[in-house]
Amino acid sequence: MSRQNVNVKPVLLSHEQIKALAEIREQHRKASSVGVAPTIHEIARGLIDKALESLSDGAKA
Repeated sequence: MSRQNVNVKPVLLSHEQIKALAEIREQHRKASSVGVAPTIHEIARGLIDKALESLSDGAKA
């Protein structure tokens, strides 16, 4: 692990959550013209970013 990301912590997900992320990954792979997809970690980080953004947007309203 790189020392650049000392603030990165692991998050435990349920089997169902991992399965849902894998399904999203497969959808990305099918939509790609070359068959590539983001990693499950990238998808999870993106979803968490969107959720946190929506929470902060709700606090502003």
